Amino acid sequence: MGVRSALARLAAGAPTRVFVVAAQGGRAPARRLAIDERIEVVGSPRAATVLILVGRVPPALRAAVLQIHDQLAGPRATVLWGVDPFAPLPDAVLVAPAEDPVPAIVARRPGGPYVLADDDPNPWRSVGPYGQGGKGMTGGTPYGRPMAGRAEDRDGLQLDQLPVTVGPFFPALPPGLVLRVKLQGDVVQESTVGDNPFGAGPAAPPAGDLAAFERALVEPVLISELELARARHHLWWLGDALRLQGLAALGERSWRLAAALGLKDGPATERLFTALRRSQVLRWSVGGGGVVDPSVTVDQGLGPVERAAGRQVDARLLDPAYGALEFEPVCQRQGAGDNAARWRQRMAEVAQSLDLASRAGQARTTTVGVVESPRGPISAGSRTPSHALLGLVPALVRGLEWGDLAAAMASLDVDMEEAARIVGHPVPA
Repeated sequence: MGVRSALARLAAGAPTRVFVVAAQGGRAPARRLAIDERIEVVGSPRAATVLILVGRVPPALRAAVLQIHDQLAGPRATVLWGVDPFAPLPDAVLVAPAEDPVPAIVARRPGGPYVLADDDPNPWRSVGPYGQGGKGMTGGTPYGRPMAGRAEDRDGLQLDQLPVTVGPFFPALPPGLVLRVKLQGDVVQESTVGDNPFGAGPAAPPAGDLAAFERALVEPVLISELELARARHHLWWLGDALRLQGLAALGERSWRLAAALGLKDGPATERLFTALRRSQVLRWSVGGGGVVDPSVTVDQGLGPVERAAGRQVDARLLDPAYGALEFEPVCQRQGAGDNAARWRQRMAEVAQSLDLASRAGQARTTTVGVVESPRGPISAGSRTPSHALLGLVPALVRGLEWGDLAAAMASLDVDMEEAARIVGHPVPA
């Protein structure tokens, strides 16, 4: 009894394990939750005791949210932070957007029962010669699961090809992205991108730092403000990518830098980058795969992705205010364009942005009709860079092993909410 009591006290003092679902407008708050020392954000609902849903849930994502809810072991707790409650989760704790959700998370008030029916994924009972859903040696959905088909692999052999759907809240992909892939072993033979769940309703305006770049389309903005916003964006991205590669401590360090980034943080960012290079993640984990051919035709520029392939394209070259600072875009070697090159490019842009911000003083941008955002150029009435980047996905991931696919998707820095927007269009009331 004494051992059990001691273990119970020890468990009670541990951080609450939380699985975070970032819906519309939820990515930035979700990242800040991940650096809160009062809780521990985990990568699977199976490992969590609390589900927190952040942001507005479009109708297209509600079924996926309920599936995640039912994957948490009971007694689970559910917190809705800035979310309009919907009927299947009546026992969830509601937290207003301006309030701190962590007290509600730590309280762990048990929620209701499972909300989805325990149905088979496909009808199969009484189908086939033994009622198992199969159709002989191949075909059908035995016990509700589709059998692998046969197709040629890259060596010309006929091998099993398994259809798999991942998303919309798979941690290795942007929230909202559904990717349908056909795998032979762990090699992707083909893929398609599902419909954007954020495209059915009113598009949310750009959040946080990204709002400054659209403002720069219509009025002069402090260069220091834009460049600090660019550096913060890349550091938030880097934290996501590092955690995906299993380097959670370095990822949290990057997020903490992003959260409080200032003009004097150049040495701190360089120390982070030095630690990252020493980790060998750029050589062993992300190097060599996911090459983007810069000659691929897309409907707009690709920003850091193009510069990572050696192309000196940057809308800041059109702005006389940047010209006065002797701005020249940093690029990787000609023809690189792989996952590691995109990591190095964003790290170089963080250093360059902090240098520009420190030298710019009170200088403001010139309104020239196009602005270089952290993901690429934007102009009023155009589609966003994320929309162009999504078009690269099927060709980019074909032939990659599963781990390389995850690294390639992270290196693109796609945002599904941004992909659904038209730049400068007002949000309907």
